[in-house]
Amino acid sequence: MAGIARVHGGVVAPATLHGGYTMAFFKVAGTNVGTADSGGGTTEITEGNFQIAIRAIQKLATIVYIGGRANNQFVVAVDEPSGNRYVSANDDDDLAAALAAMIQADTGVSTTVTDVSTLAAGSL
Repeated sequence: MAGIARVHGGVVAPATLHGGYTMAFFKVAGTNVGTADSGGGTTEITEGNFQIAIRAIQKLATIVYIGGRANNQFVVAVDEPSGNRYVSANDDDDLAAALAAMIQADTGVSTTVTDVSTLAAGSL
């Protein structure tokens, strides 16, 4: 059936696709932070920084949505309470800084993470 979304096994209306999560949106940018996996076929697959960055984010917050990667940047939506339990101020800017530090530690790439939750659509 087209048009039916499921979150945790339950049918939800498209407007509530996030399943009740309080989401925070972050733009992740940095030279080579969006590189794809390489290899395959007869060559060993080497993970790119995009996959490593996603795993780094998951160490601090539950990911609700991952946007496409382009120009070494991508947007990710996280469950805000799950991430803010790791920062003392429960502040999205503090969470952004924590995410940037985790991504940089895991990828070795200088990364900027910006809270874009309040930006207008199309301004990213």
